[in-house]
Amino acid sequence: MAGLKKNSNKTKILLNFSAHMVTDTYASFIVGLIPILTAKLELSLFLVSVLTAVSFTSCNLTQPAFGYLSDRYGVRHFLIIGPLVASVFISMLGVVPGYWLLLVFLFLGNLGVAAIHPPTAAAASHFGGRRKGFSNSIISFGGTIGFSAGSLFIVFIVNKLGLSFTPLAAVPGIIIALVLLKFAPSMHVDKIKRARAGFFKRFKSIKKSKLALLALLMFTAFCRDLVIQSLFTFTPLYFTGSGVKLINFGYIIMAFGIIGGIGGLLAGYYSDRIKKRTAVIQAALIISVPLFYMMFKVPLSMSIFLFIAAGFFAVATLPLCTRVVQDIFPGNVSLASSLVIGVSSGSAAATLMLVGKIADNIGIIRTINYVLILPVIAVLLLFLFPYIKKRYG
Repeated sequence: MAGLKKNSNKTKILLNFSAHMVTDTYASFIVGLIPILTAKLELSLFLVSVLTAVSFTSCNLTQPAFGYLSDRYGVRHFLIIGPLVASVFISMLGVVPGYWLLLVFLFLGNLGVAAIHPPTAAAASHFGGRRKGFSNSIISFGGTIGFSAGSLFIVFIVNKLGLSFTPLAAVPGIIIALVLLKFAPSMHVDKIKRARAGFFKRFKSIKKSKLALLALLMFTAFCRDLVIQSLFTFTPLYFTGSGVKLINFGYIIMAFGIIGGIGGLLAGYYSDRIKKRTAVIQAALIISVPLFYMMFKVPLSMSIFLFIAAGFFAVATLPLCTRVVQDIFPGNVSLASSLVIGVSSGSAAATLMLVGKIADNIGIIRTINYVLILPVIAVLLLFLFPYIKKRYG
């Protein structure tokens, strides 16, 4: 019986891996479509930045709300709704007649992407057995693969069939939604529900030192996410403007995502064995900054290599930030994690509109150079983390 249960749990982890992978594929469609939509709609850099800002805000800032709703009404519903909504709305980007309607479809579609994350995280905890952390890394890696391949997938359809055929991209999402409708597992989340409700009730009584540590981690995640989102917004225009074919840019984004995902997978796997996790976060960020900076000062082939290499270090900090905040709030790991993952990334997305406005005035390269100052500030502020923890923790 134990063997059957173990195999059943592996199947459920695989199902959630697949759901996460397919749904996150749609999250990166906009990255691949930016050069086409910019030319089609004659967009300024500010309007381009609004596209990615709306995508990442909808996808990330709403995750805590979906976490609360899925705990209250059942994770199964959101497992099914997520890929269906994401695939239907985001696949329409090529045929939507106008910029403002494009923003509406982006926002609604990315709500579907946001909805899938809390249920898959809950599945890792519920079915992961003694290897919950590694199960979570596996499911997260599925999302990384999907996001990495999404740009290439939609560009391939546009190159082969034309922009008007993007609705065909909805097929994988609809299929996985039907599979989940039949096989998605139910999970009992009463304890999680009580703990999460307790988090809100006890928030005012939490030690100020813990809030200070949370603020440091959120700022660090915000700085990292703003850099990555800025690059996802402007590198499509930079690389294609430098002579890279759109389909080849899709491969570049895929390599960035997969290499970064491997960095995150390794960091997640070893996070239990690393004691000074904030020092590793500092090291990874301080390595990635000069790599991102130099990519605009070297020949094109080397620029692509530096872009991908920097992604390995930058993305690797994500599971480490998550693990550190889980140590601070061990009774509320889901909601605390969503603050570092969802809220920080969503806040970075909102800030991206300001970055786009600046880029209109001073150009892409100078703007990104200024944005790269932020993770350096975060690295310096993280030196306060062990002091606060030791002195007031």
